[in-house]
Amino acid sequence: MQPFAWIAYTDKGQRRTGTLVAESERAAFEALRAQGLMASEIEARAPRPPGIRRGRARLGADERAVFSRQMAVLLAADLPMEAALDAVIESEGSRMMQAVAAELKAATLEGYPLSDAIERSRAGFPPYFSASLRAGETSGDLASVFGGLAGYLEAQGANRADIATALVYPAFVAAVSLVVCAILVTSVAPEVVGMFEVTGQPLPRITEVVLAITDWIGAHWIGLCVALGLAVVAGIAAWRAPRSRDRLERIFLRIPVFGRLGRMAVAAQYLRTLALVLGSRQTALNAAASAAQVVTVSTHRTQAEAAVTALRQGESLGAAVKGITVLPAVALQLIRVGEDSARLAPMTERAAMLVETWLANDRKRIAAILDPVLMMLVGTLVLVIVLAILLPIFELQSAIAG
Repeated sequence: MQPFAWIAYTDKGQRRTGTLVAESERAAFEALRAQGLMASEIEARAPRPPGIRRGRARLGADERAVFSRQMAVLLAADLPMEAALDAVIESEGSRMMQAVAAELKAATLEGYPLSDAIERSRAGFPPYFSASLRAGETSGDLASVFGGLAGYLEAQGANRADIATALVYPAFVAAVSLVVCAILVTSVAPEVVGMFEVTGQPLPRITEVVLAITDWIGAHWIGLCVALGLAVVAGIAAWRAPRSRDRLERIFLRIPVFGRLGRMAVAAQYLRTLALVLGSRQTALNAAASAAQVVTVSTHRTQAEAAVTALRQGESLGAAVKGITVLPAVALQLIRVGEDSARLAPMTERAAMLVETWLANDRKRIAAILDPVLMMLVGTLVLVIVLAILLPIFELQSAIAG
């Protein structure tokens, strides 16, 4: 089976587009004709190598949340996996989502589990997504796993939207202020300098500094653009290389404020995966093994893998995860209470929700602090440039009046 993108027309001449899965282009044409559509273009999404294809469609964060919610609702309605993916393909959502659903259906029809298809699809799904689905496939409760993933992704999206909304106004003000400053420096300042050259008076020190910086940027702007582009390319290359990315992540986690956010994010992902797998009625060993896969920083991943080894040796989950330093003490206590009360899954869920709430609140606080800080920085820059232009004018007025 292979996904095909198609363009077809109804008997009334209305244009339709979409994606379907078929054995061949001929089979795709027949499937469209059975729906009363006359195909004008049918194009294979990707060649059919053995195994699972690596598609080029990539979903954004919001699209992943929508896909998860759709699958949760469809599977909860007792639809088979292929029928649920068909419903996503035929929905009025984004074409990217339809393409991903078609690729996943093609892989499942070839006999691959959905978790493996998602893991290898390069569609942008995080590691904990496929780990959670693998546990749901084992327990036969994929609908609830998709529901939990959808809720988590939707909560993340809401937090990102709140932060973005809080930063829209200061970003707009900063952009307008920088444009005004650029106009003042490039158009007004040269006129003031010409007036001082005629009178022979020296420019104020602040004006000389601002003009010197402006002249240097004007003379080297090509080199600055090239250096910035090279820095971006080098940063992307370093982030994609496993060793350098791990080194960068460890450096980031040591930064006082943002490092704490990073550690809390690691803890939230670990606990969320642990809760999702335990909620799928899997063993603590399987849950810890799945949760260890979502940890990317080598130091903490080693600790998570050590917890799996400790569970295999017969230790309890609370004792095993105690060595994972990013987990807060409250979360560890909730896990121990869950084991003692035979309510491990709900207590782990509560621990995950607690850490996620802390993370969301801290992000909102930082966004709220960045707003006035950014405004102060922009205001200071504007003040310096305005003074650099107004002070010479005031001195000229004083000289004329004297």
